[in-house]
Amino acid sequence: MDLLKIFIVILNIFILTNSYKLICRATKKESFLFISWIFILQSVVEIFFYFVFLHGLGLEKFMFPFIIYVFLKGIKKYNKYKAIFISLLFSLLYHSTHTFLSVIISSITGDSFVTKYEDLFFVVVLLLTYFVIKKIIFYFHLELNYFDKDYLYSFLKKVILGLFVLHILSFISDMVSTHAHFNSFGSILATIVFICLLLIFFAMNANKVQVEKEIALKQKKFEQEHLQTYTDEIVGLYNEIRGFRHDYAGMLVSMQMAIDRIYNEVLVKANQKLRSDKYTYFDLNNIEDSALRSLIAQSIVYARNNDVEFTLEVKDIITRLSIDLLDLVRIMSVLLNNAVEGAAESYSKQMEVAVIKMDLETVIVIQNSCKITMIPSEDLFELGFSTKGRNRGIGLNNVKEILDKYENIILETEMEDSKFRQIIRFKREFE
Repeated sequence: MDLLKIFIVILNIFILTNSYKLICRATKKESFLFISWIFILQSVVEIFFYFVFLHGLGLEKFMFPFIIYVFLKGIKKYNKYKAIFISLLFSLLYHSTHTFLSVIISSITGDSFVTKYEDLFFVVVLLLTYFVIKKIIFYFHLELNYFDKDYLYSFLKKVILGLFVLHILSFISDMVSTHAHFNSFGSILATIVFICLLLIFFAMNANKVQVEKEIALKQKKFEQEHLQTYTDEIVGLYNEIRGFRHDYAGMLVSMQMAIDRIYNEVLVKANQKLRSDKYTYFDLNNIEDSALRSLIAQSIVYARNNDVEFTLEVKDIITRLSIDLLDLVRIMSVLLNNAVEGAAESYSKQMEVAVIKMDLETVIVIQNSCKITMIPSEDLFELGFSTKGRNRGIGLNNVKEILDKYENIILETEMEDSKFRQIIRFKREFE
């Protein structure tokens, strides 16, 4: 029987470690650090309650989310609300599932069987707990990237209150179950907690789908609103170039004796005019991804409003990139807006964007002039770091967190001669 008790402890550790790894996308080293933290702190808490004669009241389980919160907030440096949410979620998912399965199986086998084969009973319950928790995590998409979507935070803050209430009810269930007279009531309460937890997961996913549909609808509306402006701009540029070519040809014929003057006064100016950001609109036609095309078009307008010379180069047809639509919008919005703002503060006020289709990947290069020379560092992507002042460095941190989800996307940062360059490599899927 001692071997079964040891196996129960190992099984508990395995369930906690694997659940943390699935939810937080942790490495083996991080998982080991997590379970070591839980094991040490939980042991300290249990010893403390034992010496103050509060052992057996379920207070150890009540303190479990707080132990996880300290780890996520203090060691992992998670956002406060994110750490609270995951702590409550993790604790409820483990304890409510385990308690619910114990209630169901004991009601089937009877209390006498449970008393007689207590260790074997807990082994069976723990094995079922592992498979049920794993199924719930995958079915409801409770991976860490779910919590990285900032547009879901307002709803998740409301869910925190619901999870805390369930945590209190779970604690009450454990308290009353210690008395034989209230054991049935405790079992019913534990079942209610587990069912309510599943309902919260359903509500979270329903809200996520609704919010993402609304964002996609707003994006489509934005594209439609700018489509007419884009079309009018193209028509105007076509007429302008047609008239310019006619005038230019006439000047060449009538001014053959003044080639030097033509070169200086016409060709150079013509080159500068044709390189104007207005004519970069034509290369937008090569981008089939409507979201990327709209973002670059918006960036061109933003650059013009900030007196930044914008150059776009897209020589090949660019199909849709292998990234979620909303993630693409968030990443490119941050990088393009940062480039415009950085260029606007510089002396030369220049910005270049190139979209290049290669054999195995599609590369987006965003380069801008900047007023200071600095070496690219991991600090650029730390939360709160910014060259524009305090509490401004949120965007690049979000970009890093989003790209961490994709193995097929690489972001490179370069600095050369007061030019800041961001290079995003999207590995292409074979068609």
